[in-house]
Formats: sequence, C-alpha cells, structure tokens
Amino acid sequence: MKTKTILSLLILSCTFISCERISDNYWEKKEQENYTSRYMGKWVGSYTGQGNGNLIISVSKSGNITGTYGPNNDMVLGFVMDDGALTPVISETPIFTMYGSLNTRKGTWKNGSLAGDWTLTKQ
Repeated sequence: MKTKTILSLLILSCTFISCERISDNYWEKKEQENYTSRYMGKWVGSYTGQGNGNLIISVSKSGNITGTYGPNNDMVLGFVMDDGALTPVISETPIFTMYGSLNTRKGTWKNGSLAGDWTLTKQ
C-alpha cells in the first residue's frame, strides 16, 4: 500500500512538473512573439581603418541582423541584445567581424590581421 501511495505521488509530481514546463514554454513563446527590438530597422554607415567601405544592416523585430559590407556586398549576420550590444556580427567569407553597440552606433571590426572602426546611423 505504501509503495502505491509513493508511486502515485511520484506520478502526480511528474505530471505537475510537466504541466509547469508546458505553461512556462507557452508564456516564454508569447513573450518572444510580442517582443520588438528597439533597434529594429535599417542602419547605414561605413567602416574605416586598415580597409574601408559601406555597411548596411537590417535589424528584424526579434533582433536578428542581416546586412552587407564592402565593395562586393558580402553578407553579415548577427544579433543585437536589448542594451544594443552586438553579438559578433560575422560574414561568411572573408571573415569580417563587427563588435560594438547600436546604442552608441559605433564599434570595431576585424578581418584577419586588418582592423578598424565602424559607425552606423538608423534610417
């Protein structure tokens, strides 16, 4: 009898935990659907230093970044955090990486041994 009671309590707690996770996942998904990055939109600027060129990025509603840089319009991808900090925004080839913040609208870039600064303005 004791074993059945313990087993029933164990099943009940597992069911409760599963329902709690489902509920948490539901509300987390709702938050993501309702979220809009304050940096959403088109940003245009340039990079200078040991190389130079134009930068154009677009920030989606969720904060994802897609864009282009340089004379060949090579693609860059990344993400902007709530405070404007960029996760490193990286191109596929050659490896052009942007660091910085959309809050300050500036940062640094690297491409192999080359480096410099970038600035952007929201359009």
